[in-house]
Parts: sequence; C-alpha cells; structure tokens
Amino acid sequence: MAKHLNPLEKEFLVRKYRNNPGVRLSEFCTVNNVSDTAFRKWLGQYEEGGLEGLARTDSEVREVLPEGIDRTEEAYRREIIRLRVENERLKKTTWPAGTRMGEWSTVV
Repeated sequence: MAKHLNPLEKEFLVRKYRNNPGVRLSEFCTVNNVSDTAFRKWLGQYEEGGLEGLARTDSEVREVLPEGIDRTEEAYRREIIRLRVENERLKKTTWPAGTRMGEWSTVV
C-alpha cells in the first residue's frame, strides 16, 4: 500500500510539478511514487481551494491552519507582504566581527 501523504506534502509535490513545465505528468508521478489519477485529483483540488482544498478530503487532517487564523486571500497577501518586509530587514542585519553568537547589530 502506498504511503499516505498529508496536505502539505501534496502541496509540495503540486508546486514542484508546476515549477517544472518540461516534465511529463506520468514521469513526475513515477519518480515521486504517486499514481497519475491521484495526482490529477490533487492538482484539481489545489487549483480549486489551495492547501485547504487538499485538506478537505483528508480524513486525518481536519484543519491545516491553526484555529483563529484568517483564511481569506487578502489575509494571505498581507502575511506575504509582512514576511517580505521582515525578510528584507533581516537581510540588512549583520554579525560584526568581535561579537558573540546571539549579539546582533543592524546596519544603519
């Protein structure tokens, strides 16, 4: 029997497939030990509902996101922007010579 994949693993495979347009679906499925039929179903579910679409049919995983998290597309966009800003801020953070691990300094 094939290994059961959780919604995050399914999403990873869907994104990996989409980022490699030159790969045939049947070859991708063979390499990743997934049936063509199941993978086509995942593609449709992901297209329709994203990660939550993949989780809807998974009886073991009721909720992918913690309770209280706003699931709207606008909330996702805001979170992505917030993370990009934080990422840029962290890129500007340096670790100058002479400091110990954990002592960070921001470049001005």
